Amino acid sequence: MFRLLGFLIGSATAIIIILLVLGIPEFNLSDAGNDQQRFDAAVEKLRIKQQEVADVAKTMFDEVAAVDDGQNNIEPVTEKALPEPSAQPLPDVPDFADYYPAIQDELQWYSFWNPFRSEIAARGFVTQLEKVTGLDYRVVKVRTGIYEVAFAFDSDVERRTKLSQISAATGLDLPD
Repeated sequence: MFRLLGFLIGSATAIIIILLVLGIPEFNLSDAGNDQQRFDAAVEKLRIKQQEVADVAKTMFDEVAAVDDGQNNIEPVTEKALPEPSAQPLPDVPDFADYYPAIQDELQWYSFWNPFRSEIAARGFVTQLEKVTGLDYRVVKVRTGIYEVAFAFDSDVERRTKLSQISAATGLDLPD
């Protein structure tokens, strides 16, 4: 009850202060002729603006039509500009495994973080890690709903080095 009474008294006080500061507004509702003149003037301004927009649209339409007519007269240049295809076949590019067969066989993948429930979350984690550390990571699907993030290594020393590099760059506490 006191809250309602306080609200009403506060509202009335605020209205009285506003009226004292700004003054009592004057309403000219009795002059219908003045209102009709203002309405007619506003309608006339809108008609003038509408006519201006129509004129500009017609001018732009005419310009576009003139450009289209000019483009139809141009002969195709693209066929002349293309170089002749070479008769020499491209050389065969050897596969990565041909140069480095030992590296591909010896690489192992180490999963270093708790599994993710979605592949999108795991890929987001990998993207951020790659930006921060510069290492290469892979998302490994263990089964539906379980995705692990792993990195490649070939020796225990390299695995520990990469773990310490990830810890230093991200501040994550990774187990060895």
